[in-house]
Amino acid sequence: MTKRLFLIPALLLLLLTGCKKFAGLGLQEDTQHHPYLLDPHVKMNAWQYLRHRSGGDNAPGADSVLYLMYQAVLYSGIDTNEYTKTDRTFIFLHNLAVINYTATVPIVPSSACYWGYYTVTDPTGDTIRPAKSWSDYTPAQVKSWLQYLIVQGTYSYDNLTPTEVTVNTLLPPGTDTLNPKSIMVLERVKTSDGKIRINNFVNSSNYVEVRTGGILTTNGPVHVVDQCVVYKLL
Repeated sequence: MTKRLFLIPALLLLLLTGCKKFAGLGLQEDTQHHPYLLDPHVKMNAWQYLRHRSGGDNAPGADSVLYLMYQAVLYSGIDTNEYTKTDRTFIFLHNLAVINYTATVPIVPSSACYWGYYTVTDPTGDTIRPAKSWSDYTPAQVKSWLQYLIVQGTYSYDNLTPTEVTVNTLLPPGTDTLNPKSIMVLERVKTSDGKIRINNFVNSSNYVEVRTGGILTTNGPVHVVDQCVVYKLL
């Protein structure tokens, strides 16, 4: 009982001290904030940007998020001038679109990445396994996929809408039996973030949502994905 009687005056003293301490302080004044948008222009063409974000001919660095795509270009033998031509839209591959792993146990390559989606036959036997490098595929196969990721025409946030747009790619028609017309479907979803989706058409087996979109190079927009882009019906 004595302790309780002692605590009451102590609490009153603390409150009175706090009142004196903050007496005379006015309300916080409004601060003018000036929002701004990051400039999407990178002031280089798509090929230069790819090299820049891959580490180029040097060893990959901490920011080399396009390193594995750059290696695919070199391995495939695709004409790199295709990345310097105008009136194009470029789908670039984040490293995760090439190789990524599941969160399950055991940890295995995800079927959402290229090396996990397009499995290969082990040369030592009949075992089917995920790829370990681009050399597990023929240069022609890798080149075809890279051609599919170059769209004819420019499509970005300024002209894409929730209405699907079917576009042509550089992949020669008839190359892919699942996509004989070599087309791609683009749209900007009607959500708060308005992200771009690829191949989100009726009866599509899967679609890919752009990770970073609207990067404006001097010869066309770049959209970076972190999953394997395929055209496939259910």
